[in-house]
Amino acid sequence: MATRGKPGTSGPAESNATEPAANGNGAHPALEAGQSPAPGQGPVTIASRRSQFMIAPQQQPGLATFSVDFLTQQLTNSPDIEVVKTVSPPRLFGFQSAELGQVPLSPLVLAKMTPDKAKLLQTQAQGRCAVERDERLAYMLDPSTPQLPNPGVLTPLADGFTTTIEVLGQDGPLPEAEVYVFGSMWPAQGITDASGRATVTLQGETPETIRSILVKPKIDYWTFWLDRPQLVPNSVNRIAVRALGAVLRNFPGQQLTGWGERAMGLDRLPPSFNGAGIKIAIIDSGLAPTHRNLHGITVGTSIVGNDKAAWTVDTIGHGSHCAGIIAGGPVGPGGGIRGFAPSAEIHVCRIFPGGRFSDLVSALDYCMEHGIDVANMSLGGGDPSQIIEERIIRAKQMGMACIIAAGNSSGPVQFPASTPHCLAVAALGKWGEFPDDSYHSQQALDGFQSRDGYFPAKFSCFGPEVDVCAPGVGIVSSLPADGFGAWDGTSMATPHVTGLAALVLAHHPDFTKGNFQNRDARRVERLFQILKETATPLQFGDPNRTGAGLPNAMRALGLETGVAPVASATDPALATLRRLLGLPPAEAPSMVPASAPAPQSAASMHAGAGSVARGPAQTAGAMTLQSVDPTQSGSSYVARGPAQTASAAFVPTMMDPDPAQIRQIMHKVGLL
Repeated sequence: MATRGKPGTSGPAESNATEPAANGNGAHPALEAGQSPAPGQGPVTIASRRSQFMIAPQQQPGLATFSVDFLTQQLTNSPDIEVVKTVSPPRLFGFQSAELGQVPLSPLVLAKMTPDKAKLLQTQAQGRCAVERDERLAYMLDPSTPQLPNPGVLTPLADGFTTTIEVLGQDGPLPEAEVYVFGSMWPAQGITDASGRATVTLQGETPETIRSILVKPKIDYWTFWLDRPQLVPNSVNRIAVRALGAVLRNFPGQQLTGWGERAMGLDRLPPSFNGAGIKIAIIDSGLAPTHRNLHGITVGTSIVGNDKAAWTVDTIGHGSHCAGIIAGGPVGPGGGIRGFAPSAEIHVCRIFPGGRFSDLVSALDYCMEHGIDVANMSLGGGDPSQIIEERIIRAKQMGMACIIAAGNSSGPVQFPASTPHCLAVAALGKWGEFPDDSYHSQQALDGFQSRDGYFPAKFSCFGPEVDVCAPGVGIVSSLPADGFGAWDGTSMATPHVTGLAALVLAHHPDFTKGNFQNRDARRVERLFQILKETATPLQFGDPNRTGAGLPNAMRALGLETGVAPVASATDPALATLRRLLGLPPAEAPSMVPASAPAPQSAASMHAGAGSVARGPAQTAGAMTLQSVDPTQSGSSYVARGPAQTASAAFVPTMMDPDPAQIRQIMHKVGLL
């Protein structure tokens, strides 16, 4: 979930409509809501905007259900309610249809009104209608920028100053790069022009009060972060940023299996495990079909706007980035990203920019109508919605798994990931998989001591609702039109799990020839169970940040090699517990990985590499702001982070408990 700037759970103005002002308060009494005063008329007192609400009929025992036509007529007759549109329920067939006894899903009426009016409407409906605010959705990308001071206690320290930031790439000035300068007060920001320069003015600051500077190139480069920069006022301050290929050798000219895919074991799977036959929906900002790794994706719809074909326009890049992780490829001579399930059938549902809860309802309806197997939702925000929850439950009943980003607010898990009917995904990172002078290096949870290089992302939401965690820091994937970018967010973690879920559905025997072939809720529950039970637990000291742990492709697909039982098959305690839990007999070897080598990391890939050019040669008249190059000549790329260990090949393992411990536990609870 994310934006290229700071994400939030609510968007800008929801409507330009305002309530009529009362006489005597300084407003023109003849003005209707949303109208502007004519030239020469008096000023209008500012009032709260009307908000958009979803109204859905609800079935009540012994009472007739309101029809959508009746609701629309009643709302239209109210002078202070504006009906925007109605949303028809999905067209369901087979055993999910109303003809076979299923409760039909509700249509929606979207209307604008004041919150007080909505509350009154909810009371008058007496449970026969759900009335909910049509919240803005946020996509879960880019964590919040550094903590700002309390605006109520801001004290200017100086008159301020103006400075120019020049951003250079490997081929010269870099246009369209975002520049953020953080001081003691409000941050200043700008976007570089064709000459690679952005001029910013910092009010109430001096060069000594500047805390940090962040540069975010649009595509193909790593971000740049520097604490306590030495800015020169009224001058040009130069920053040279590194191309992705300066760290990821030969990229994008050759296939890249990202560090996240390697951490989850994708690189160990046979090529035939490609997700063929599975339908995946990416509910997001659209997709760039021009991209070398996404050209095989040809199906989609735009929920927002009137042009259904606009799903092929991804102005944000968020949907394309998620799609590359899920289904990037097949990778040919052009190189690029290798996704989890390149042979799956991808459906793109565009709801950003501007997506609301009602758009998510429409997207879920599309998924149900088209028989989607797994839906990726790197989005969220707002209060829990009964209307959306009903859609997710029905999707689950139809055998569709919803995998949702936990959120990036560093707080409780956001809705809809907080619903128990989905798989909620938190984010983690790994030292050594990105440059030390990039913004990714700022995403480790403060105070956390890393043992194996992994760390919980400090922006990730947490709580008991988190089911699993996945890579979400420094994730390289596709961006429009044919570029790449390294992004952070639970948005990036979620498609890792979605891609693996598709592989499990396509290739795990439980779904290909076992007891879970039927499209129903049992299928989804079994999928989630496999992903969680075969995940690698991570010792982050807080299970609310990791859930069951990091999903593992080899174990999830039953392909783990070099395993051996950890206890005698004749042990009565272990055999009894397995029987009580419905697990297979102990004769089937437990999933305990042999000492397999760890996937090659960016650190090991560049050991001994020579120095990397940081950008064009410096010229007179500009100061260069750079941090130490971790790939300098004669040194290896050392993984950064607290409490490093010498064992770079650490592979977390998953082991059965000791039989003696099992017996003791069973005795305490009265099972022996």
